[in-house]
This record gives sequence, C-alpha cells and structure tokens, in this order.
Amino acid sequence: MSDHADQLVGTLFRILSEEGHREARQALLNTYRSRATAERTELTEGLFSELVTVLDEQVDTQTEVDVLATAVERLLDRFSAVVRVAPVAVLVVDDDSRIQVWNDGAERILGWAGAEMRGRTYPHGLTESPETARELCRHLRDGERLQGIEARHAHENGSVLDVRVWAAPLQTDGQGFGGAVFVVSDITRRKQREQRLAVLNRVLRHNIRNDVTIVRGHLDMLADERPADDEHVGTIRERLSNIVELSRAARNIEQLGDEEAERTPVDLGAVLPERVRRLQSQPREITVSSEIPDSLTVVAHELFPYAVDNVLENAVEHNSTDTPRVEVSVESDASRNHVVVAVADNGPGLPPTEQEVLTSQTETPLNHSKGLGLWLTRWIVRSSDGQVSVGESDLGGTRVSLRLPKRTD
Repeated sequence: MSDHADQLVGTLFRILSEEGHREARQALLNTYRSRATAERTELTEGLFSELVTVLDEQVDTQTEVDVLATAVERLLDRFSAVVRVAPVAVLVVDDDSRIQVWNDGAERILGWAGAEMRGRTYPHGLTESPETARELCRHLRDGERLQGIEARHAHENGSVLDVRVWAAPLQTDGQGFGGAVFVVSDITRRKQREQRLAVLNRVLRHNIRNDVTIVRGHLDMLADERPADDEHVGTIRERLSNIVELSRAARNIEQLGDEEAERTPVDLGAVLPERVRRLQSQPREITVSSEIPDSLTVVAHELFPYAVDNVLENAVEHNSTDTPRVEVSVESDASRNHVVVAVADNGPGLPPTEQEVLTSQTETPLNHSKGLGLWLTRWIVRSSDGQVSVGESDLGGTRVSLRLPKRTD
C-alpha cells in the first residue's frame, strides 16, 4: 500500500478521536489489533479496505463524508505547505507533460511565475538535446525514477543554470502513467566554484612544477661546489620535496568528491602489499610486518591507496627510533559488513592536533601544511562512507584504523 493511504489511515484515527467518535475509532482499533501479527503493508491494506465499512456501521452518512473530507483536506494542506516552503523547485506534470504545480521555489530558482507556466509542457526548459529530454521522459513513463541527474536548465532571463534533477512518475488508478513530480536544485554557484578552483589548482601546480625544476637545477650546480654532507643543501632539497608533495596533494583534492558514483571496488589483497613495498623502498631502514588476506574487496573512493600512503608515511616520518616498526593488519567483521585496515607503529605517538585532523566529525581549519596529507586521508575515508579512529598501538606508538564498507555482491 502507498504511503499516501498509510497517512490517510493515521489521519482518520486522529480525527475520530478529536471529534469524539470513540466507538468508530475503537472499531478501527479493534481491526488493527486483530491483524497485529500481519506484515505492515498487508496490515495497512486491510485497515484501509475495511475503513468505509467501519464508518458506515458507526456513524451516519453525513458524518462519514465530513470525516473523510477533513482527513483529505488535512493531508492536502500538509502537502501544500511542504511544497510551498521547499527551497527547491517542485513541479508536477500530468500525463500529457503539462505543468499542474509550480511552487514558489520554482519561481525563485527558474524565474517564471506559476501563472505563466501552468499548462505548458515540461521539461521544455532543460537545455539538453531533444533526444536526451525524450529519453528522460521515456524512463519516467516506464515507471523509473531519476536520481540526481545533472543537467542544464534555462532561466527566464535567458541565462542557463546548472541544476540537479530528481523525478518520480505518478500512477493512475489503473497503474498507468499519470504524470510525474520533478524536483530541481540550482547548483550553478557550486559548479562555478569547482571550475574556478580547478583552474587555479592547475595553474598553481604548473607554476610550482616549473619553479621547483628550475630551483633544483640551480641547487645541483651549487651542490657540486659544496661538501657532500652540507646541511643547507639537504634542507633545501627537503623543502623542495615538501612543495612537490603539496602539489600532489592539491591534485588529489581536486579529484576528490563525495558522490557515491566515485566509489569503486578495491581489493585490499592487491592494494595494501603494493603500498607496503612502496614504503619499504625508502632509503631509511624500516621494519614492516603485515597480515593481509590474499583477497578482500571493499568499496572505497578511487583515491583510497593515497590515503593508505599518507598513514604509512606518517608512521615513519615522525618516528625518532633507530629502527621504525610498522604493522599493517586487516580485520573483517562479517556480521557488520565492514573491514578495518589498521596501521600501528612504535613512534612517539600522533600529536593531538593531528589526531583531531583525522578523527573530527566536522570540518576543521588546517593549521599547517604537514597536516594536509592526514586531512586528505580523512576526506577520502569519509567519501568512502568509512570512519577513521586513532588509538595506542601494542608497539608503544600510534594505531590508525580505517573502517570501510565491505563489498557485499
């Protein structure tokens, strides 16, 4: 049974109570109790099918009409209030695609007044190709929903908006196509910000790469005239490497989004050994042990390997022991359909400020560039519908855990 009928039954219960029709309400309640063991949908269908019979037996015809009319009016008022104050454009079209409802949000976002638009066909304003518009309508007529499709939409003033569109078909009593409901959200400013940031990011990265290449060239020439262990040369090289790493992080941030479509199956049995080998290729002596299954697939953002790199490198970079130790393990919880990738070390422990970068549930300001990798790690894991936690490791240092949803299909 539809949610509309479910709401109607609940509204009738309240009206019968408010207007003192206790016997009618009790008769309806008795029917409910007699079907208490039924599945919810079956229960509601049974109540609705017996509703008119109960009212016929308990109240006179005029009262029955008044009760039903009041219930319908309340539901319509509730629906109208929601549509009226919605901050998005809400449109309802009939089976001929002619607009019947055009809310205040539609007038505010798209520019046209409701009186001007009612009766016109939709989606005439979508500036996609005619073939694309027909394809969208075909999906609706086939009973399918449109889920957050990005499109371009005309505005009354002649401009073109970037929008996201949701739509669902309406059915007639005979279960045929009876029209559709559209919800349109304006994402123009967001898209503009994304485009400007993307351009700025690419320009800065291009300039940084060029400048670093030039500086390194001059540094190599100067290094030939300095002692091999000159600390000034080493410091400059380290700083240049940090700048290059910042450029890489900026590139990854540009790629990072929060859409589920960007999540992909990731085989930890293939990815984690590769990241461990990458860590061991560093010139510093590192002891790494791992317990990684041959194959275990999670669903994660495509940049998840970079998040693992950040955690592994952080375990070594700030480790002041003579021989840094790192343990990588994978724990699978079948009952909860998630996997935990843990990285433990024997270092001095992660400073509170960097722990906050990883574990804060809200966006926090970045206080220094060294936290950028960890900040990006949290973004990647959260975009994977996962969580990050930090604790003490059995090695005496820090244990960072990345919790990810397991692939279930």
